Amino acid sequence: MKKILIVEDDQNISRGLAIRLKYAGYEVNVAPDALTGLEVALQKSPDLVILDISLPAGNGFGVGERIQSLLPTATPLIFLTASQKPGLREKARELGAAGFFQKPYDAGELLAAIKVALDGGKVSQASEVYAL
Repeated sequence: MKKILIVEDDQNISRGLAIRLKYAGYEVNVAPDALTGLEVALQKSPDLVILDISLPAGNGFGVGERIQSLLPTATPLIFLTASQKPGLREKARELGAAGFFQKPYDAGELLAAIKVALDGGKVSQASEVYAL
């Protein structure tokens, strides 16, 4: 069973996403902030990490960078954000992200992206195609 870590401070989003992922057959861990996210990643060695960009005690980009540098194997990262700030997508691309989704996101597209990323591919959101 593939392990997915969700690092998201909005409990409604993390709870809903966790339920969908468990139903899809994944083992899921949830962290509500940047520090806890990094701790859980180091303890559980997830196969994929879904990161909100704006987090208490840090940000998703910083957590993603630390995960990539501290875990022994490459871990696909998918970023979620409600922010409209320019440059976020490019920053995700620079970090080698497997995907980037604006909130509200389409759950079906996110689940498909997770499957592709876990199979070793790069993903894109339908209207936001980019090669990572």
